[in-house]
Amino acid sequence: MADSSHETVNDSRFFAGPSGELVIALILAATVVATSWSAFQAGKWGAAMTVAFNEASEDRTVAASDLAQAGRDVTGDRATFSSFVLAIGSGDHGAARVLFTEFRDEVQPLIESWVALDPLTNPDVGSPFEDESYSAIATLETAADALTEAESFTTIALEAKANAGNYTLATVAFAIVLFLAGLSRQFDTKAVTIALVGLSGVLLIVGVATLIALPTLV
Repeated sequence: MADSSHETVNDSRFFAGPSGELVIALILAATVVATSWSAFQAGKWGAAMTVAFNEASEDRTVAASDLAQAGRDVTGDRATFSSFVLAIGSGDHGAARVLFTEFRDEVQPLIESWVALDPLTNPDVGSPFEDESYSAIATLETAADALTEAESFTTIALEAKANAGNYTLATVAFAIVLFLAGLSRQFDTKAVTIALVGLSGVLLIVGVATLIALPTLV
């Protein structure tokens, strides 16, 4: 009589015999695989996020350096140019020659071309610094490109961060599935066991569906 009662308890605890055991085993096996994949993807996306943020930081450093350099060049060139214009305007050619030597090597050809156009009598002559060959313009363009690339990498990094977070949440959800499926084996009441197995199965299906919908890295 005691043996029969003991067998009944075991059947209840193990979710209605061998078929129930198979269901639980399948849930546990599938959850372990899903957990491993989810954790792997979380790590990959986390690494991608780090790389993208580092690239964005490097691009911003380049942009800041270029902007600072362009600012120094423009400030110095225009200050010297203002004095140069006053000198040639007043006819002080000696001072103009001295000031000309203070221009940076790449600016001197622009000043020579500008002077050749007789700007004092030709009002249509613009600034020599409007020439496309003026290095500060190229430096500013490089800075703008670097900032654009930095924004692009930042967007990639934020997307990777979101994906890493989603995979981490999925990993936590699968851990709950493992806990519930394992816990179902600890109860003698068949209704409780079935409820726990059913809940773990539903969570597993939702989790796997979420994994399928998420982008992957390999």
